[in-house]
Amino acid sequence: MRSGDPVPAITENDATGEVAELYDDIRKTLGVPLVNLIWRNLATMPGALAWAWSSIKPLYASGQIQNEALALIKGQQLPAVPMLPTAALRVVDIDAGAEVAIRGILDSYNRSNPLNLIALFTLLAMLRNETTEDTAAPVPQEAQQAFDGTLPALVNLHETSDEIAELVRAINRLGARGRDHVLVSMPRHLAHWPGYLALYWTLIAPLDANGELHRCIDSVFANGQACGARLAGAISEAPQPPDASRAQIESTLNDFCHNAISRMIPVVSLLRKAMPTT
Repeated sequence: MRSGDPVPAITENDATGEVAELYDDIRKTLGVPLVNLIWRNLATMPGALAWAWSSIKPLYASGQIQNEALALIKGQQLPAVPMLPTAALRVVDIDAGAEVAIRGILDSYNRSNPLNLIALFTLLAMLRNETTEDTAAPVPQEAQQAFDGTLPALVNLHETSDEIAELVRAINRLGARGRDHVLVSMPRHLAHWPGYLALYWTLIAPLDANGELHRCIDSVFANGQACGARLAGAISEAPQPPDASRAQIESTLNDFCHNAISRMIPVVSLLRKAMPTT
């Protein structure tokens, strides 16, 4: 695990053959520059990534997942957060170029996390036969734009200072309710700018302490679960997962939905709200 991924994963640099082809298709279809950890983790299980992606890709092609994801983002009831003045970024060594890079990271995760959450809940509903026939979410008034840019490499916590590594871990505990064994990727992308990590913790920690963050996470989780059951009911012919990996796939999907992606969606939205106006 040279990349420092906290769970078994095939990195994008190490991917070859079918895995590399699937990664490329995931990036292009989702309109993001990176393959998120859940897909990299599924790639380590025999047949899991191919099954998951072939099952879910038609819902991306039809636009159904994108519609549900954007409706989920727009439906959040977020608490107020202070807007950071530009000077607050500059005094912690975030210049204009770094600010652009940080905005790009937030935008990338703001796009990919909702798409992934809806996809994973759909796969879970398929595995558990927990589908519904509810009507689809309304088509949003505006399409979510594909992310056009690149992201810095993930910081390996074994190769950075103890202080930065501990701050990343402290951030990872926000909203986790003791379930922080999945180290989410976004703080590792942001660890190139330790000053921003300090602002991140300062903005989000009070909401974790007063329960507002948990309320937002629970709402995202419930909405994502409902969307997944609805979309799973719309899939008429889906392949069966490989028997050897089925239990591990279900456990992994459940873990990422509960303990990673649901809690990061409101965090990203709050951090984007707090960025200075341009």
